[in-house]
Amino acid sequence: MDYGRPIQFGYFFVPDASQPLRVLDQAVKADAAGIDLIGIQDHPYQHRFHDTWTLLTAIAARTKRVTV
Repeated sequence: MDYGRPIQFGYFFVPDASQPLRVLDQAVKADAAGIDLIGIQDHPYQHRFHDTWTLLTAIAARTKRVTV
């Protein structure tokens, strides 16, 4: 069925704070691989996760084409 929009592919990250650069590295690799969008789970009450909005900002600053 054609809905008039192209199919997009995304990657959903778990923002584990124990490995602070891992998510950023994965986002750069996903961008280079042609992934269209990146999502981050938001659990502000979980101290084991990075802040979602700060992390999305850092990803946007390091990627060229992916939508966050």
